[in-house]
Amino acid sequence: MKYTVLIIEDEANLSNILADTLKNEGFKIYQSFNGEDGINSFYDINPDLILLDINLPKKNGWSVCKEIRKDSNVPILFMTARDSEVDEIQGLELGGDDYITKPFSLKVLTIRIKKLLKIDRHFTYNFKEINFDFERNYFLIGDEKIDFSKKEVELLQYFIKNKKRVLTRDIILNEIWGYEVDVDDRVVDTLIKRIRKKLENYSEIIKTVRGVGYIFDDEIN
Repeated sequence: MKYTVLIIEDEANLSNILADTLKNEGFKIYQSFNGEDGINSFYDINPDLILLDINLPKKNGWSVCKEIRKDSNVPILFMTARDSEVDEIQGLELGGDDYITKPFSLKVLTIRIKKLLKIDRHFTYNFKEINFDFERNYFLIGDEKIDFSKKEVELLQYFIKNKKRVLTRDIILNEIWGYEVDVDDRVVDTLIKRIRKKLENYSEIIKTVRGVGYIFDDEIN
């Protein structure tokens, strides 16, 4: 399968370098150079993944992400010169799946992209009112359809496959982000916070093991 990547980046030289690099990796590439065109391209193209700058003309990356998240859980990877922890957390809380700061290694970026697109969909989970079908990308709690980001889906799968096993933040970072990348372990807490919020009454199935990490245990009342 040839994945489609939409690059929304106003620096033409960087955008072209990214496009050439990813084409060589087998991706189909589309480019937009401002936020408004990026949103239009998203609806026209329906890409498998978006590379999104923050400091864009016409509409910034935060606004683009918010707009796209109204209709889609497509993986969004922020790439920006804004390297503060506050910005990274904001990007993830807005619905971004990953965050990389400039300058970055093209090899590392490619690894992150492939990681975001690597989800085992031949997998289901059913518990009480929870019905998750990863193959059809269909997630229900009762009659309510839940939209999870690709990163959230990947972490949910990992939790479910390792039920009742205590997972440290380092283990989760390695599995979800990989050894090759430099990510603060607090992004794990942010991602789990987002998942728990969406699980609503079933948020307790992901338990905190104080000072260690987390455990997925669906033996709850």
